[in-house]
Amino acid sequence: MNKIKFMTIILVMVASLVGCSMEEESGEVLENKPSAITSKTINLTMMQPETINPITNKNKSVGYIMNLIYDSLFTIDENYDTVPQLVEEYKIENDGMSINIKLKDIKWHDGTTLTSSDVKFTVDLIKQNIDSPYNALVENISSILIINDKEFNINFNDKYAFSIDTLIFPIVSEKQLEKDKNINNYKNNLVGNGAYKIKNYEERKNISLIINDSYYDQLPSTAKNIEVEIVPDEEAQVSMVISLDSDIAKISLDDLSKFYEKEFKTTTYESRDYECLLFNYNNEFFKDINFRKAIISSINKDKILEEGYINNATLVNFPLNSKSKYYDKDIKTLEYSKEKAKKYLSEVTLETNENINNIDKNTKNNKNTVQDLNKSNLETNNKKDNITDNETTTKEDKEKVIKEQISKLNLKIIVNKDNPERKKSAYIISDNLKDIGIKNTIEELSIEDMNKALNEKNYDLALVGWELSLVPDATNILESIGYEDEKLTNYINSLKNATTESQISDIYKSIQKYVNENALFMSLVIRYDYIVTNRRIEGKISPNSFDIYEGITNLDIAK
Repeated sequence: MNKIKFMTIILVMVASLVGCSMEEESGEVLENKPSAITSKTINLTMMQPETINPITNKNKSVGYIMNLIYDSLFTIDENYDTVPQLVEEYKIENDGMSINIKLKDIKWHDGTTLTSSDVKFTVDLIKQNIDSPYNALVENISSILIINDKEFNINFNDKYAFSIDTLIFPIVSEKQLEKDKNINNYKNNLVGNGAYKIKNYEERKNISLIINDSYYDQLPSTAKNIEVEIVPDEEAQVSMVISLDSDIAKISLDDLSKFYEKEFKTTTYESRDYECLLFNYNNEFFKDINFRKAIISSINKDKILEEGYINNATLVNFPLNSKSKYYDKDIKTLEYSKEKAKKYLSEVTLETNENINNIDKNTKNNKNTVQDLNKSNLETNNKKDNITDNETTTKEDKEKVIKEQISKLNLKIIVNKDNPERKKSAYIISDNLKDIGIKNTIEELSIEDMNKALNEKNYDLALVGWELSLVPDATNILESIGYEDEKLTNYINSLKNATTESQISDIYKSIQKYVNENALFMSLVIRYDYIVTNRRIEGKISPNSFDIYEGITNLDIAK
């Protein structure tokens, strides 16, 4: 559920107008905007929005600004944990099938009161707009029962452990967007409920935000107003910071080298880009726990981090952000050790001769490997017929056969050819496997061919990435790894049906322990994202991929 919160900005205006603002409507004359480097405001940028309605906006850069104007029932903090925002109190009821919520005392920017009706209106509006980036978040909501202006019940179609985590969509004003109004018309999208409110705007140029002095939470006395420049693309956003015309911007790893420590501060934070190594369980060898442990023990994750990802990532042992309250740092993966990897390899056993004959179905296109394996299997069957009167092989004979077949394996490793970090990592993995006697071949594929190979199970090892959901639900990844096991299935079902945070934590701990003890797949890293800040800005910002400007009210301007 890759859903991002978004924010109100640019309005359609008559080209001959210099600008339009709430203050202008009351006759107040606007001051000329000072230069960015000497201004007493924090200067940001965003791309030209198609709409300023936070429910229908799909542009991330616009969405990050919208977070300043609109708040949600719950939000995501710097640790990727869901915390109350507009909510004063809440209680999960009916065995997880409903949530009772009481709102804080909140005013819209026009001075009217935010009520339960606004929440119900927002959910209905999202449901009506199937293209809304928040649509998937409300799919499980069956109804909202209003108790009074500040209290309501949200009822769900199905029990879901992460129902609270889905309530992170911005709440909009029913009065401003009531029935029969054009929800994307700027005149109906001027009023928010967040820490900042719109002072004035000029189409295709800028939007001015001022501190909301009626905000329901206490803001620092040093919090600064914000000027947002409208730019055409991400490249312009980066250029504006380099030229000191903007104070803060999200940048890519490729842009990092453009910013010098003397003039800029860089804040590094975990993104939601998770990377891992998958096993193809159609290959009979991967059904053997010792073979999987041998693979994982042979791989040097520290070297992958250092040389593959150039230390621009965090090593993880499970597909959750490492700061999440559900991520268990105490659970360790198998340590990197060639000796232990070889030991695990020597302990590989295949339960039946049928398994032996079906080894490496996945490499059927590798003619030499298949011929070698068939020849080995034929020799094994002939040997088996001549060993004992009861036609059973000795333990030593079986071990010898398996060892021979391991020596003849040629594992296919697939990786996206357009992803340099994964490519480097794939070659490190390849060398590590060769060090313990497992031959392999890397195939660098386009995105299309990569997806095809994954769907058709035409690989042995796949180096892949997922964008983690904002909802801390890893079950979709666990269900996609191809491992069939009753215990894992029971864990997943228990997790989905948990009704308290403590239950979720306990089940997640068991799942993480089970995944790592049984070497079901190999978690590698979560990549970093970056925020650069002009050094004239003082204070700490605490970004995450949901809200890159988290903590911006704590920033001040150097005297």
